Amino acid sequence: MDRELEDYFDNFNMLFAQKGYKQLCEEVEGNVERLSDISTVKDEQELFFRQGQIAAYRTILNFQGTVEAAREQAEDVQDI
Repeated sequence: MDRELEDYFDNFNMLFAQKGYKQLCEEVEGNVERLSDISTVKDEQELFFRQGQIAAYRTILNFQGTVEAAREQAEDVQDI
């Protein structure tokens, strides 16, 4: 893996190690839980909007795993 790509992944690893990042994830998890309660949804449009919000929040929650998988893939390509 070249130095620029390694720096890219190292920067994300530093971010993921921060207390603030963990707090962000906790807040987002709370939002997903709150939005998942559809008992207060008024109509179909609001339901679809909530689905979009939840999908966006899940992308944030899965971001660390996505970056880790990308790093592993880049390391595997280097080993070939």
